[in-house]
Parts: sequence; structure tokens; C-alpha cells
Amino acid sequence: MATPPCFCLIIIMEHEIVKLGKHMGCAVTPIYFRKNIVPEFQCNFRQKGLYNMKNDLKFNEIEAMLPAYVKDMGNCTEIVTAETSFIESATVETCKKRMADYYNISLYHNRINYGNELGITNRVPVVINETRVFIYVNFRKPLFKHDAAYGFVDLSAVKQIYNESGRASILMNSGQIIQTRQSLKSLKKSILHGKLARGIYMEKHKL
Repeated sequence: MATPPCFCLIIIMEHEIVKLGKHMGCAVTPIYFRKNIVPEFQCNFRQKGLYNMKNDLKFNEIEAMLPAYVKDMGNCTEIVTAETSFIESATVETCKKRMADYYNISLYHNRINYGNELGITNRVPVVINETRVFIYVNFRKPLFKHDAAYGFVDLSAVKQIYNESGRASILMNSGQIIQTRQSLKSLKKSILHGKLARGIYMEKHKL
């Protein structure tokens, strides 16, 4: 029996999501526009597939993991792929750990090894392989102490970055636009660290 469409109230900080297309079970790719218009945006979603209830993430398809606060659920993660996005009822940190487990990667050794090579201790890129490197990006203002403000973006999915109203925006290869809370200069530095980390990986593995 088909699962009925879900209905919920979602609060997403720092970026508005506008979805266009037929969502009720149809294979139509939604279009997403993110605009830093208001500090808090509320909207009702009545569509199938907004939440991933089956815990069946396809990690090889993930292009970005963005922090999102959902009413009555708390900190969640917006999972972005080339074709769609949905809310995962787990924090960004949890999703990152699950992805690392999937690829059999030690996040501790990733941070130590690449951090030492790059001369940094915080926000060290997460290197999956020679084609997939996730960089830290600041997406929203923390709501409270220890709140997740950073998300992750796959470097290979980024087509272009540009300045918009003093903050960096990311144009993905899929055409989706993600607006960040950090400056263009800061984002360029994160991307540079990601590229250097990828080079280190390739050198170590003789690729």
C-alpha cells in the first residue's frame, strides 16, 4: 500500500527553499533556489519523500549535507543529491560518521593526517577518495551553544562560487544554488584546502 504524503512544519534557518515540480510519486526533479532573505523561514510541506524514514542513504550520491532545524525534531540534515534533496532525521555530524563508516574511513585519522599536512586543526577536509573530498562550509547562524552551523559539500560537485550580498554562494553542477554564511575569501580557502588534501591523497596512493 502506498505511503501517504507527509505533512509537517519545517523551519530552515538562513536559506529559503522553493520547490517546483510534481512531487507526488512522480520522477520529476525538483528545482531549488536558496535565498538569504529572512533569518527564519517557515513553510508547510505536503509532499511525498520529504523525509528519509528508512535510513537508506545512498552515500555515493550525496553532494552536500546541510544543517537544518526542524520543529519537533530538532537538528536534522538536508541531504542534497544531483537530482533531489530531502530531510534526514539525524544531525550533520551523525550523517558524516555514517558516511565514513560506509567508506570504512577513520575520521580521527583523516583529521590528524590531513590536518598535519595542511597545517590546520579545525575543519579539515574529509577525503573519501581521489574524486570525492568534502569541505566544511558555514551555512547558518548557530541557534544555541554547540548547535551545528557547518555542513559539508563535495568539491567535485561544485561548478562555481561567487559573491552575493557579501556572502559566498555555491553553484552546483546540477544547477542548484546554495548560499553560505561565509565570505567568498573564506570559502576559497576551504576549497584550496580540499584540493590540496586531494593532491595529498593521490600522491600517497600513487594516482
